[in-house]
Amino acid sequence: MLWQTTFSLSERIKTGKKYIFAFMSGEDDLLAKLKETLNEQGIDSFHILEELIPIEEQMEYFRFFDRLRKENNPFVRDEEVAILFSPDQSIERKKRSLTLLASIPDVGAFRSIETYHSSPLEPELVHWSAMALVSSRIVLSSDLSGQQQVYISSGLGGQDKKLRFFGLFTTNERQELTDLQKEIVEREFFFQLQKADVVIEKFEIKDKYFTILMLFSFDKDVKSSLNAAINECNQYGNFIDRKFLFTNVKVLNEKEIDNLLQKK
Repeated sequence: MLWQTTFSLSERIKTGKKYIFAFMSGEDDLLAKLKETLNEQGIDSFHILEELIPIEEQMEYFRFFDRLRKENNPFVRDEEVAILFSPDQSIERKKRSLTLLASIPDVGAFRSIETYHSSPLEPELVHWSAMALVSSRIVLSSDLSGQQQVYISSGLGGQDKKLRFFGLFTTNERQELTDLQKEIVEREFFFQLQKADVVIEKFEIKDKYFTILMLFSFDKDVKSSLNAAINECNQYGNFIDRKFLFTNVKVLNEKEIDNLLQKK
C-alpha cells in the first residue's frame, strides 16, 4: 500500500492560547483536524507560511523561540536591530536577535525583520528570517486585534490562505503512458481540479508517472476531485493506479520517485 494519502496535525498552544501553531506531517487526517480546531476556537482568520522551508528547520526555530520566551531575559529593541544589521556579528547571534525581535508586539521590530528578510546579509538566515517575520506578524496581530491567531505550517507552505500539496500518480503496472493516455490525464485532472478551485502550479507528465504541485483552500475536498479524475481516466483502459502519494512535506525529486517506483 505505497500510494497512501497522508496528513497529520500537531498543535502547540503559545502564551495563554494567543497563538495556535499547527505543524503538518504524518498519517492523520490533517484537513479534518484543522477544520475542527478552527471551529472549536471560533477562528476564521489564520496565517500560512508561504515559503518552502523544511519542517526540521521550522521546528528548530520554534524550539529556540520557546526557550527565549521562557528565559524572559530583558533586551533593548534598538540594540538587537543594530546587531541584526551589523556585518561583524555571528550567524548564531543574529538568529537570537531575529527571534527576540519576533517575540514582541512592536511595529518597529516587525519592520526591522521585514527589511532584513527582503535582502538578508547572510544567505544562511533566509529561512530563519522568514520564520521570524511570520512569528512577528502573528504576535503583532494578536496584540492589535485581541483575537487568537493561528499559524499553519508545512514543508511546502502556501499562498493567499491556500495550502500547497504535492501529488504523485503512477500507472497500474508501472507501464509507460501512451501519448493518448497523457492527453487524457492532463484533460481530466485539469478539469476536475479547476472545478474545485484548485490552483495547479506545476503539472509534469513522465513516462510512467505524473506529478502535480497544487494550491487549495483547506475547506476543499481535494481528495474527492483527485479520485474523480482517476475514475474518469480509467474509463479509457483502467491504466491509473488508484493509490497515490499526496503530501505537504516536500516535493519529491526524480531519484526519490524512481526509488519509490522500484519498491512498488
